[in-house]
Amino acid sequence: SSHGDEGVVFGCDSEPLKLTWIFQVLSSGECPVLSKIPKIFFIQACRGAQLDPGVLVECDSAGTQCEPDGFTEFLSMPPQTVVMFACSPGYVAFLRPSGSMFLQAVLQALRGEQRHLSLHRLLTRVTGEVAFNCQARGTYEGCKEMPCFVTNLLQDVFPFSA
Repeated sequence: SSHGDEGVVFGCDSEPLKLTWIFQVLSSGECPVLSKIPKIFFIQACRGAQLDPGVLVECDSAGTQCEPDGFTEFLSMPPQTVVMFACSPGYVAFLRPSGSMFLQAVLQALRGEQRHLSLHRLLTRVTGEVAFNCQARGTYEGCKEMPCFVTNLLQDVFPFSA
């Protein structure tokens, strides 16, 4: 949980720390003992300055053009890694007085029976919880947050199951 921008999080010294560096430190070359162990990152930080007013869109995706994405840094992800962000590339992540909407949804899922699901299903449920049940209040009333995750796992993992 920190402040951030696309591709970086800010350290306690307010200096940007590139995600590519974090991933490199945990790579098989730098840390062989972690090479076959799934790594999970939950990143509560902004990824830009845009606000998401939230919209309901129905689309069959026919003829949709996609813009270049912000996933270049993920080419450096070590094998067996999942990174879940509080918000989409370019957007802000919100905090309530009680804390992060995103991290609260993650903890809620881990406290319940959902913790026994595969990691992919668990993260999809967290994304749905934040997308449909959380919105900013006050100055940014009604603005939304859309978590997303990137993975290069090759099989289902159940890291939070008893």
